[in-house]
Amino acid sequence: MIGAVAVPAMLAGAQVHAQSKLEIYGLISGGVGYLTNQGGPHNLEALSGTNQNPRIGFRGQEDLGGGSKAIFNLENGFNVMTGAAAQNGRLFGRLSYVGLSNTDFGTLTLGRQYEAVKDYLGPVVIASNGVHIGDNDNGYNNLRAQNSVKYISPTFSNFNVTALYGFGEAAGDASINRVMSIGSGYKSERFKWAVAYTQMDTPNSSKSPDGAMSNDYASSLLIFNKSAVNSTIGVRKQRIAGTGGFYTVGNTDFGVMYSNVKYDYLDNTKLTLQNLDLNLVNHFTQALNLGASYFYTVGKYDTINTNPKWHQFNFQADYFLSKRTDVAITYSYQIAAGDAKNATIFGFPSSSDKHQGVLMIGMRHVF
Repeated sequence: MIGAVAVPAMLAGAQVHAQSKLEIYGLISGGVGYLTNQGGPHNLEALSGTNQNPRIGFRGQEDLGGGSKAIFNLENGFNVMTGAAAQNGRLFGRLSYVGLSNTDFGTLTLGRQYEAVKDYLGPVVIASNGVHIGDNDNGYNNLRAQNSVKYISPTFSNFNVTALYGFGEAAGDASINRVMSIGSGYKSERFKWAVAYTQMDTPNSSKSPDGAMSNDYASSLLIFNKSAVNSTIGVRKQRIAGTGGFYTVGNTDFGVMYSNVKYDYLDNTKLTLQNLDLNLVNHFTQALNLGASYFYTVGKYDTINTNPKWHQFNFQADYFLSKRTDVAITYSYQIAAGDAKNATIFGFPSSSDKHQGVLMIGMRHVF
């Protein structure tokens, strides 16, 4: 991290070796975008987060001795074009946790934090410079688990494991609005692979509005969070299982990911979505990265017996003016197929037909 401020331990009687550190970090990103079809007409607009979603954060640690540390992280998301807070106006909506870390036993944290699919499979989606339809597998990290306890194991022989439990906090029924997640990953110099599973039970339930999955789940961007039969009916259970990773050959990183997402709705209807993600990033020069990716999503609604499909192609050229500042051109094109009626590139309103494209030009500065 670029900016770091050392803060000396001030507690009386602290051991000589005890040290504290506070880091202030963040990024600002914005640009303009041209959308070919927004309910029919095209649109030109200013966009926040064209290269990466803006944020500012504070993280720190205190050395407790014996390989142990007290740690915390607070991270705020915001819209650079309006200055408004993201994550439904939360002060620290991206991250908010405190915990203990030990070199031999791992890390235990409590608060609002990432689940295992984001941790292990999210990097594949981010490298693709796009988002699977409706972010149905949370690869783009629209959902975070609050009221959660998370454990990350030490790395043994290039492997580690993560487990998370988010409390629903509904009296008499612990299953309402809870989150359970587990994942494992392998990482070597040129090969990275992971598997992950997350389950959300009655997310954003009115019986536990402040449970593990709160009003993030009600976002209009998550187009599968309501039944296709009755748009007022929500989700009883969402299960996400996936695997994927990267392999590096020369100056090119090749990524692949598969995820299977099952929605059980409160009206007893069901939807299964399968996502295949293929991508590559070529480090053409030290300053220029060229990326391309392809998504394929196929769905199956049981009650209405329909099979929607979507194809999406993404291309990006990213040029670094310095270590902290880059500019990028990104183009995405989506085709709805099968029983899908509209193309809907994530973050934009649906098209009036089965085709939609968006061209974005933006910059990012990291601090």
